[in-house]
Amino acid sequence: MKLRLLLFVFMFSAAIVAFSDRFEKDSPDKAFVLAAADGGMLEVKLGELATKNASMAKCKEFGEMMIKDHTKVNDELKALASKKQIAIPGKLTTAKQQMYDSLSAQTGEKFDMLYMNMMIASHEETIGLFQTESNKGKDPDFKKWADAKIPALKHHLEMAKGLFPAASKGTGN
Repeated sequence: MKLRLLLFVFMFSAAIVAFSDRFEKDSPDKAFVLAAADGGMLEVKLGELATKNASMAKCKEFGEMMIKDHTKVNDELKALASKKQIAIPGKLTTAKQQMYDSLSAQTGEKFDMLYMNMMIASHEETIGLFQTESNKGKDPDFKKWADAKIPALKHHLEMAKGLFPAASKGTGN
């Protein structure tokens, strides 16, 4: 529990640092797009790691689902952002890259536990981001798109929460 809280605090503070300077002059909708794209890219990259480094079959399967689902969502976001003339960077922010790097150094049972913990924290953060856009965004297209993605994100979160106990004990193949 302490690890999850510590990870969440790290992710949240890193996200604030990574985006605070960049968005002072940008619209909240653009900030949402960039944050959502960064998170989506991370989900895919971490999913790729899971397919290689996880020891539990269910963690590998979850990683495959993250690759498939978030690649689709990322492509949708890129298309919508392009219509709005918002360029999405092709690489992770420093904070997200650090998260990737820390997980990529792990294998086996430790990887499983940390990956599922990251998935819980990441999806909680992403749901908050999407709910904020859905409720307070200015662009109707982004608001509608964000609102439509919340149920799938909540489903991913529940699945990650369901896998975490087995991953943290090193069981559950």
